[in-house]
Amino acid sequence: MGNPRLNAVVSRRSWLASGAALLAANGVGRPARAQALPLLKVAAASTEGQAEGYYAEDLGLFKQHGLNVEMHRLTSAITIGPAIAAGDLQIGVGNVLALGQAHAHNIPFVIIALGGIHDWRFPTGAMVVPTRSALTSPKELGGKTIAVATINGLDQLAADALIDQSGGDLASVKFVEIPPPSIPDALAQGRIDAALLQEPALSAAGGLVRSIGNAEDAIARVSVQTAWYAQRAWLDANKDTARRFADAIYAAGRWAMANPERAALVLDKYLGIKEPRAFGRFATKPDIAEIQVVLDVGAKYKLVPQVKAAEFVWDGKS
Repeated sequence: MGNPRLNAVVSRRSWLASGAALLAANGVGRPARAQALPLLKVAAASTEGQAEGYYAEDLGLFKQHGLNVEMHRLTSAITIGPAIAAGDLQIGVGNVLALGQAHAHNIPFVIIALGGIHDWRFPTGAMVVPTRSALTSPKELGGKTIAVATINGLDQLAADALIDQSGGDLASVKFVEIPPPSIPDALAQGRIDAALLQEPALSAAGGLVRSIGNAEDAIARVSVQTAWYAQRAWLDANKDTARRFADAIYAAGRWAMANPERAALVLDKYLGIKEPRAFGRFATKPDIAEIQVVLDVGAKYKLVPQVKAAEFVWDGKS
């Protein structure tokens, strides 16, 4: 039978097939109009941690870096990987744990730029319980039901690490997958005992919830959460384009962190996220160590086999 957590990562064939219909429904792979520059099809999901592409598009950074980018906004990152594998997209963004899982299954994806990061100095998420809950510590979550955005994903990894490090009975915890906007209601109705909640959903929950710990700190004080990636074959044939894309992405991240109020307007324009200021923190240069720590913790909790980030993170040269 093997390990049930590792078996939850779907096979390469079924993963590709499951994404094809969803991609078609989202309009990815439309015929391109004639352009002076080659068209680069890029996709991101509707979350702030993947927003650098929208910032770069709105600021004209792609054009400034000599790129003709067609951005696709998807409700979930689940369709991005299959589209890249099929050649309908050239570049997409996903969380680094999922990319490590893909690498372990011999899917030839390569990270070309880092994306959203967790930085302990700028907390953007928390393990929360209802305001009137008797729970006061992650140690008390043994036997409880906890909501995460994705089963076996980065949120669950953070919750695993937090509960385990606090001395809680991790083996008795039940994880359920609930979309973040629905979590406050699920907590209020008693359907779940706790949840890992990220901004802007955390602020939107207001006084309905309270924090009992910062789960992302349990992985590392600083770690990479998302990354921009492409197929190995595409990268080998388009290294200059990939370099210019990475430069534009890092420039977008720097701008967003320096201009959180203006970045919030871009989030509203492209994603319908309404907040007075953006919360996201972004990488501004490659750092394999901050990816590797996520993979190492993921291996410890059996969400991914032990893999080396250097095997699927491009050095920007070779």
